[in-house]
Amino acid sequence: MIVIGGDAIVDLIDRGQRLFEACPGGSTLNCALASGQLGSDVLYVSTLSRDAYGDLLFDRLQECHVTLRADARSDAYSSLAVVSLDETNQPSYAFYRDGTADREIPVDAVIASFPPQMSIFHVGSCALIPSDDQDAWLQIVLAAQERGALISIDPNCRPSMTTDPDRYRKGIARFLQVADLVKLSDEDLEYLHPEWTDQALSRFIETYSPQLCVYTRGSEGLTGFTGGGVRVSVEASLPGPLSDTVGAGDSVHGTLLSEIDRLGLSGRALSELTVETLKEVLTLASQVAGVNCTRAGCQPPTREEVATLFGSRRAASSKALMASSASEDLKNSVAIGSGSAKVAKPREAKSNSWSTDRRLATNSSVSTAISCIRSNISSALSTASLSRA
Repeated sequence: MIVIGGDAIVDLIDRGQRLFEACPGGSTLNCALASGQLGSDVLYVSTLSRDAYGDLLFDRLQECHVTLRADARSDAYSSLAVVSLDETNQPSYAFYRDGTADREIPVDAVIASFPPQMSIFHVGSCALIPSDDQDAWLQIVLAAQERGALISIDPNCRPSMTTDPDRYRKGIARFLQVADLVKLSDEDLEYLHPEWTDQALSRFIETYSPQLCVYTRGSEGLTGFTGGGVRVSVEASLPGPLSDTVGAGDSVHGTLLSEIDRLGLSGRALSELTVETLKEVLTLASQVAGVNCTRAGCQPPTREEVATLFGSRRAASSKALMASSASEDLKNSVAIGSGSAKVAKPREAKSNSWSTDRRLATNSSVSTAISCIRSNISSALSTASLSRA
């Protein structure tokens, strides 16, 4: 069973004219949705609010067959993120998370909820920001590791949500040092180690030694590196018109978790993945993310939907992986540290309650929404268009 904890957030996606579509979000919750949609048994251990948006998150977990930890509801508000889409439909975020439900982390209760069949524990993103949250989640990660779970980490860095970047980087490093699986973006890599101007990716792998590192390159696809020296790249997949890229990376990571669990792989076994198996896993991850990008917000597909859209026998089946030819594998393999993509500079946080993601677009409607929510959250919520799509 996959156990996941971290940020559970409602995305208020700006649709123009001060109308916002409410969609379930938060990196770790999105991962849980993706894994559940692919048929995995998933337990989500973070706390959800009892407010209307908490109900939205809870209902979505149920729709995707994800179990919520018992007694994991709170009277605190739900965390919110105002999402702005630029001209290419790339998302930027402004967060409200002070005193919210998902920041209530009862360490002992979470650990006690671990099922005997737990195979993977995953955490990341906002849970790794310097605070009591970070310390609590590290305790939980170490407890999961003691119980033999494979540890999965997604830095998903939010540099504008901290005033102490050095502390933030050191805190994330504590999680990376115990990780078996790491999903890393080019932006994460540049933020975590700006001093690495050459061969940054290979240095990251050498420093933290994950058994499997999956490097996401946006529209250029995915590259996987195992501790055993296997390196495979696959292209990005987009089966229809782009809606937005909200939750694309989370869909990738949720697929990785699902396939690792399905294959019954331990941390050590990840380093022994063959080229053929890794390529199949990454291809499915790319396809799941691609379908998600044709939908508003994070709405990862089922295995059957992927099969229909891509005509993939592999996506529809939970049987053994099909092998790919060695020539194709060599063609798709890449060298470590072949350069990193450019990343936009982070913007400063607006206040101690609100902070903006490093790619926040200059959209006046987002600024208006932030002002409304800061002055009166209920007023902002009344303008939202609630969607369960």
